[in-house]
Amino acid sequence: MIPPGNKLVVFSKKKWIWLGVLIAVFNPVFAGLIVGAVYLSEPELRRAGKVISAIAILWGAVLFYLVKQNMSINPFGL
Repeated sequence: MIPPGNKLVVFSKKKWIWLGVLIAVFNPVFAGLIVGAVYLSEPELRRAGKVISAIAILWGAVLFYLVKQNMSINPFGL
């Protein structure tokens, strides 16, 4: 039992930041942007949310560029 006045911390802020960065790298378009938006809504994780969102957007742009360059049939062109 935790005495009154003491606070139990069940997560490490650093762990959640690295988890968000990994999600942004592996699935940038959906999961990275969602995690970034969730972090932006928390005052103590706002800076990490900006970093994760930026990584998600940049990595997503790089992946779309690489897919476009390496496909023989371009699904993004008309």
